Amino acid sequence: MVLDIKHIGTELRDARQALGLSYADLSDMTRIKPQFLEAIESLSSADLPSIGYVLGYVRSYAKAVGFDGASAVARYKVDSQVPENLGMRDRPHFVPQRKIRLPRGFFSAVTVLAVAGMLTVWYGTQTETRAAMLNGPDLTPSATESQTAIIDPNMLTVKALAPSWVQIKDESGRVIISRIFVTGEVWQTQRGSGASISARDGGAIQLYVGEGDAGLLGERGVAVSNVPLAQ
Repeated sequence: MVLDIKHIGTELRDARQALGLSYADLSDMTRIKPQFLEAIESLSSADLPSIGYVLGYVRSYAKAVGFDGASAVARYKVDSQVPENLGMRDRPHFVPQRKIRLPRGFFSAVTVLAVAGMLTVWYGTQTETRAAMLNGPDLTPSATESQTAIIDPNMLTVKALAPSWVQIKDESGRVIISRIFVTGEVWQTQRGSGASISARDGGAIQLYVGEGDAGLLGERGVAVSNVPLAQ
């Protein structure tokens, strides 16, 4: 029986599959060879180039599927060192490390000190907060200030309602963005800029012109290609 042990490689793989991306799709987005993507998922160091290149690949892969690049690199450094030991606690022959005997009452003392520390921090925070509320400046915006924000009616906004791969080209056809947009992410351009957009899920992309809702880019779950942003 093959165990599907969870490590950064399997988490990246699960995220890729959840987004419906093949190795070829991800290779187009990241410029990383498909065999290297597969090796990263399985932590197969022997099938990868030097570590300097690999860490850059892991960062690009992670960003493409919506992960934090720095965290993924840190995880990969740890998980790839001893992949043969991952999950061994679930196997009968696993031998745990020798237990360290601590003095009697050690945990009780630590618990008391931890509670005392938390109470001290909480009390200090509450005191500082009350002092700031009493002595700090009044930051409440006036009626006049709240009405001064003006949204440019000529600005076109692209907003992701759900994760989706998005590609945006300028008027000359040059690709300026090609990656996964996470939920809530926005991109803006002036109307008439000549830009065009493609998306794996047209229903996940909302368009706005100025303050106005210009509707969805397409239907839910349906890919769209090279739609002019000329509303």
